[in-house]
Order: sequence, then structure tokens, then C-alpha cells
Amino acid sequence: MSESPHIPVLPREVIELLQKTENTEPLWFLDGTAGEGGHSKLILQTFPKAYLIIIDRDSVMLERAKNEILSVIGSLDRVFPFQMNFSEVDQELLDSVGCPGLDGALVDLGVSLFHFLHSGRGFTFKNDEPLDMRLEPQVGSKTAADVVNYSTVLHLKKVFWEYGEERWALKVANNIVQARHKKKFETNTDLVKLVEASIPRKFWPKETHPATRIFQALRIEVNEELVHAEKGIRILAGLLKVGGVLTCISFHSLEDRIVKWTFRDLKATDHFEILTKKPILPTDTEIRENRASRSAKLRGIQKINPILNKRWER
Repeated sequence: MSESPHIPVLPREVIELLQKTENTEPLWFLDGTAGEGGHSKLILQTFPKAYLIIIDRDSVMLERAKNEILSVIGSLDRVFPFQMNFSEVDQELLDSVGCPGLDGALVDLGVSLFHFLHSGRGFTFKNDEPLDMRLEPQVGSKTAADVVNYSTVLHLKKVFWEYGEERWALKVANNIVQARHKKKFETNTDLVKLVEASIPRKFWPKETHPATRIFQALRIEVNEELVHAEKGIRILAGLLKVGGVLTCISFHSLEDRIVKWTFRDLKATDHFEILTKKPILPTDTEIRENRASRSAKLRGIQKINPILNKRWER
């Protein structure tokens, strides 16, 4: 299956925020969600003497990011890859590669298009795949099928409503529990068919599949995405040098809400300044050229005062 070239979201805007760092060479950046490597290569091209730490939960994506960087930069001499969650980064990791602190960092909270089109883990509606949805299958034990097959009605309703903002959460949850008595859910197609039958056709969204919110909610639940997002943002902010910049891209209201309120909380400590009073959105031109960018929101924050208490982020 041929793949379309990966296009990073809000590339110019991300770089413009990172260029606001007030520090001088040697610069250290971190891409906390390396994905396909699109933003990573832009950082290395923009800052030709900078070092870059790249993080991804998925070993497949980390290799893809490294290959993308190699294809453009020609070397990984300035790159330090780690397979982990960006919420697990700490000063010990920075010390291990000789990094005294971060001059800039980026987290792109969206799931890569690769996961939907080519991972085979049940993120998509188009192919019949195992209902897995784990971003790190070697580590995570709970799959989407486990959540669907063994959760109570109330837990499923909570997941679908809180993480998917799905108005039909209770009906879908009830129908899942009834259906699994006859046959356990094994594939994404099994779940898609049930959701389609649960939501009256006149209430189906016009531009998205009716199961979109349910699948989003399950993915967030399986990977604990929102928990890691807030924790990771706080940790990376704390690892910035004074003058350093943290940028965050979100793709739905739940993520953006976490970024916005975490940034506000950080600003209240008097150690940070918010660089984006409102989120930066993609232009109409970018949306036409890259449909994946249509719901993206970019926010940035800068460290302006040193933090003396190392446990402040907790």
C-alpha cells in the first residue's frame, strides 16, 4: 500500500514560536511526540547547530521519525531518540545526553495518520482490524476490546461521554453490553456496526462517521492520553531553561482545554508567560492542502523566571 507524504501540521507557526527562545547556542530542543518526524526535521533545518531529543511511545513511529530525519538531514548526529511517553521525561534523561535544560519543546497531541491508515490496530473505520488501539502495544496491556467487552454500562457511558462527548453514550453502552453476551467484540468492524445501529441515521454527523466520537473516547481511555497530556506539559515546562518555549498542538476540545488551563495554571506561578492569548489555527490554504490540520490548535508558553523548587509541578 503506497503512503502519501507526511505533512506536519502548522509547521511555520510552530517554528515561529520556538524561535522566540531567548537562549543562544548550543540550543537543545525536544519533540515529545515525534510521530512521522515532520516537526523534528523542521527544527533541525531551522536550527542547524541545535540538538534534538525525540520521544515517541510507539517504537514503529520512532523508527519512522528517525528515517524521515535521515532522508532530509542525512545524519542523526544531533538527534537523541527515546521510546517512552513524553510525560516520563525527567532531568536524569536530559543529563544522560548532556542536555542542561530545554530551549524549546513541542508536543503534538494528535494521533498520527499512520495509526489510522497503516498500523492495523483498529483506529480506523475503513479496514477490518483487531480492536486494539494501543499506542505502545509492547507495554500497554488493556486493549479497546477489553474495555468494550468487560466494562460496566456505567463505565462505558462515562468513557463515551467524558472522552467523546457523545450524546448517545448511554444507548451505545447499553447495546454493547447486550450484544457482547452473544459474541465478544473482536474487531473495529464489530463495533462500527453496533454504533451505526445505535444512533438514528437522522442524527449522524454530516462530515464525520457516526462512530468517530466513540472511537476517540476508547483511544483516549486505552492510552490514558489526557492524563499524560497534563502531566507531560507540566514536566516539560519545568525542564525549560529561562527563556525557553513550550508549544502544544491539540486536535479536539478536550485536549485544547487541558493545554489552555494548564498554561493558565503555570502562568499563575509567575514563572511563565503565555505567548498565545488565543490558539493559533491553520489557514484556509493549509486546510485545503492538509485536511488533517482542520481541527488543530496551537498554543505556546515561555519560561521567564527560574524555578527553585524541583517538585513544583506536582
